[in-house]
Amino acid sequence: MALEVVTSSSTTPRSHYKALVAESVGDTFADVARIRSLPVPTTLGKDEALIRVVYAGVNGGCETFRARGEYAFRGNKEKVKKDDDSSFFGLGAEGVGIVESVGSDVTNVNVGDAVCFVGSAFAEYSTVPSKSVWIIPEATAEYVGLRISALTSFSMLERTGGGIKSGDIVLITAAAGGAGHFAVQCAKLAGCTVIGTCSSSVKAQILREKLGCDHVINYKTHDLKTELHKIAPDGVDVVLEGVGGTILQTALDARTPKGRLLQIGYISEYPHNNDNKQSSADNEKKGFSSDDIFWNKKTIQRGEQTIYGNAWPSSMDNEMKERVLELYAKGKLQSLVDDIKTFDGLESVTDAIDHMLSGTTIGKVVVKIN
Repeated sequence: MALEVVTSSSTTPRSHYKALVAESVGDTFADVARIRSLPVPTTLGKDEALIRVVYAGVNGGCETFRARGEYAFRGNKEKVKKDDDSSFFGLGAEGVGIVESVGSDVTNVNVGDAVCFVGSAFAEYSTVPSKSVWIIPEATAEYVGLRISALTSFSMLERTGGGIKSGDIVLITAAAGGAGHFAVQCAKLAGCTVIGTCSSSVKAQILREKLGCDHVINYKTHDLKTELHKIAPDGVDVVLEGVGGTILQTALDARTPKGRLLQIGYISEYPHNNDNKQSSADNEKKGFSSDDIFWNKKTIQRGEQTIYGNAWPSSMDNEMKERVLELYAKGKLQSLVDDIKTFDGLESVTDAIDHMLSGTTIGKVVVKIN
């Protein structure tokens, strides 16, 4: 397909930019990530936009599997086999920035717009399909979490399996995390009784005082199964689960006879966790493979109970995007940016991913790029 002449901003004097890329696949993100100088595009596809990245979000699981060339990222193994300068793949997912250039057919955004987007965000510039771009009032770190984390939580809870309703008892695991803290707020807005799990007293305080979580269980200091039975002796109606391992099994057993479990991850079973093989083996003994259900977006029926592994439902449409942005604009939705540590520049991305995978974070981990 022929490239189209683009409309360019006069604020792009640079000929090259820095990007984090992988020239091979490996066990971890740190093994493969390299900073590379690339030419700033002067031509774009007719439906593309060039974004100057200001902030990038961190998704530890996706970046791990992207670097390993596994599951949805299997194609990366082929990308690095080429014997030329294109033998690499970009790193990163969602980000916030400023539109620098647009292709000839782009009508939804203009040069100079602040936007959030999904693309190779661990770079000073990112070329993305214009349809992935949301216009926002300003390029701040708080908007990073809205693009994937909030959208996923709201779509799963409000659309999958009929959606949550007022009066439901909803269990959110990793409730203080990037997706979890949005899920707590979504369930509260729907009139649900919300139970959140976490791993520290600081997280518990934020869940109670800042996010309005009705019940908080610190599983480091309390037995999760016992506490869930005290709070909801008849079971929980809906679980939004992203931890996996023993917490997943406890959540499965804590549902009502018609309860639903919505899987958005399984971080305790990711390769960074030294106990991940044992956690996965324990689940498989009970006939449950976290990675199979998640990556293949399976729906499993056990009697009248349902497990949904489709973390990105097809209904994540423009209507849900507008809902998330409107709630945030009206102050009805908080977007927490983790401030336990700060990360500035591409050189800090590997540390940011390790931090996100540490289990100590609160809200969305964000890296300042420009």
